Amino acid sequence: MKSKELYGLDIATQWEKILDIHVLKLAKEHHPDWYRWRLTNNFERAVFLKGDQVHVREAARYMWANQQLYGNSLLEIGCSTGYGTQFFPQQINYLGFDYDPIIINVAKEQDWGLKRWFVHADINTYELLEHETILAFEVIEHLDNGLEVVERLKQHCKRLLISVPHNEPVGFWGEHHRLHGLTEKDFVGFDFAYVSEHGKCTTTMEPVSETNRCNLMLCRWDNE
Repeated sequence: MKSKELYGLDIATQWEKILDIHVLKLAKEHHPDWYRWRLTNNFERAVFLKGDQVHVREAARYMWANQQLYGNSLLEIGCSTGYGTQFFPQQINYLGFDYDPIIINVAKEQDWGLKRWFVHADINTYELLEHETILAFEVIEHLDNGLEVVERLKQHCKRLLISVPHNEPVGFWGEHHRLHGLTEKDFVGFDFAYVSEHGKCTTTMEPVSETNRCNLMLCRWDNE
């Protein structure tokens, strides 16, 4: 007997996720602040809905990526609500996926435009196809096998664009990060740029100080 599904989820085994979706639907209408906080999964991800102003640090990453795109097919891993798509040309064939079915449903609701698709998937089990550009912004540090995932992604693209916190101390960004202290030495063969705490993108990293507590490392790899 075929199992019943709701929101693309199996009712028998994924009822808690289904319940979460119902709660979010009510919160979206009656408690919008809590709704937005819940979508971040306790600040695991940045969340922006259609019409929101994207914070300068997150916007800087995508503006950099816009200048680095190769070809017309783009896969984004850890796409959140899909807000990054607004930084890319409409003719780009964009596929975004995330391990969380709730955030994927929200991404689909935003109506980001044509040639924008969203899929619920886990990078460790998803069967990757060939893409001209693959994008993974602040994903690698969330995975115990993040550096192994980087090597796998290289096998499925012409250009790989990733970002990670530069030399992050344990606990600086909270409970969700599994890899810490990542630096250029962990990404051999990549070219680098940097985003300061306040969203300034440069090719030379701004020193950590009281006014710049952290940097984001932007990494580009080409399959030559």
